Amino acid sequence: MNNNKCGICWICGLLLSLGLVGSGIAAADMPNEPSEANLINEDVNIITGLYIREYSLKGDGIVDYKTARQIIFYENNKFWNTVVETEEWPLFYWVDANRDGIFDQYVDQRVEGKREYIIPYLPVSEK
Repeated sequence: MNNNKCGICWICGLLLSLGLVGSGIAAADMPNEPSEANLINEDVNIITGLYIREYSLKGDGIVDYKTARQIIFYENNKFWNTVVETEEWPLFYWVDANRDGIFDQYVDQRVEGKREYIIPYLPVSEK
């Protein structure tokens, strides 16, 4: 009986993976990360291990694009400012295409910055 359960779990996992990969097409239209000129805010959160940057794609001060990079190493300099080393590419992306405050979230499965591995982030709901 355990073999049947393992087989069913494996098949369900495979189908779910295929379904998520297929939905990655929507990320192809996602804009590239903006330049420093469009940076509105940045936050280093040592607790979550993420370095979050907020941008305004149109440069008008309205945040409509965010990224979160994984923090690899951090330290405090002689002025007690937090200095971080991060992954080169973001792990998470948020895009507000309509600029209505509702963001679509994406995750880079390999953290390589390649469009084919950036897919919509679909959190698992708790019951």
